[in-house]
Order: sequence, then structure tokens, then C-alpha cells
Amino acid sequence: MELLEERLKRDAKVISSDKLDVSLFLNGQVDALLMSEIGKDFAKAFHTIDFDAFVTVETSGIAPAVFASYASNKPLVIIKKEDSIKADEFVQVEGYSFTKNSSYYLTCKKQFLEGKRVILIDDFLANGSVVEAVGKLVNKANSELVGVGICIAKGFQKGLKIVESFNVPLYIQATIESMDPDTQDIQFVGEVK
Repeated sequence: MELLEERLKRDAKVISSDKLDVSLFLNGQVDALLMSEIGKDFAKAFHTIDFDAFVTVETSGIAPAVFASYASNKPLVIIKKEDSIKADEFVQVEGYSFTKNSSYYLTCKKQFLEGKRVILIDDFLANGSVVEAVGKLVNKANSELVGVGICIAKGFQKGLKIVESFNVPLYIQATIESMDPDTQDIQFVGEVK
């Protein structure tokens, strides 16, 4: 998505060769106009898939997922990150955050997922741990993951391979090939250097 790539080049801050700060427009401060375009883009990408709801994991995936939900006229299920196991009305799987270097439980009420066909929307794809955990959670809730939408993928990390193993449609709006913290240069897959 050219609009997102342009915004990344202009306003993202490259912290290291594998860490990117997008807090100016995506997850600290949200640019609603950009999110609206992102949502429309996801809606267009998934319009041929028969699905019941979008899912996302709190918190950074919420903004793009809300706009995708709105543009598609489909509900959004927000999966929470909890420290402990909840009651039987919930479904949970353990997850791990490489960013925060900590474990958590992805948690959702069974009734929100059970028997549904869902598409995951997330802000970043890096190591693939979130997508992997959501896939397990969805399966445990007797529902089906039928698509994955990612705003920004770090193409140089292993997450793409993990998502491809789910054998579902994958739509990525911007795939980063490399990032340089010294020059602040971001190269996208397919971009002429």
C-alpha cells in the first residue's frame, strides 16, 4: 500500500535494524485518516472471502482492525493479553512477546469466536508469534482462521514463513526488506534501490 509506505518513510523512526517506531501515526498517536484508508484497503483485499468477523490482539492492532471492520461491515473481536487463566467461559493460549520479552495468555470469551470464520488483522508481523498464538486460540475455540491481514511485515524475519504455514490468504500492506538506524532508510520489498 503506497500510502502506508510513504508514511513509514516520512514519519517512522528506525530504532535498530529490526526495530521500528510508528508511534506518530499507528500505535501511540493514531492518524484516523490513514487508518480509514488502511481499513478500506483490508476490506477490498478480503471482500471475496466468506467470513464472520475480524479478530485482533490488543492494543496496537485495534486501530487498523476497527477501520477494516467498519469498511467491511463485519464485527471485530478483540483478543486480550492476560497474566492468568480465566474461567471456563474463556478460551486461552499462552503467547510470548519478543518486544517485551515476556509471556502472557491470549484470552477471549468463547462465545465471540465459537463456530466463526475469522480474519486476523495486526499492525506488525515480525517473528510470527502473535499469528501463531491466535491460530491456536481460534482452533481451540472451534473456529477457523480464514485470512491474515498485516499492516507492516518485516520481510527479513521469520514471521512470513509461519503465516504461510497456515495456508490461508495473507495480505500485507507494506513489507520491509531492510532498515538502517544510521541513515533512517527503510527499503521495501520490490522497491528499486
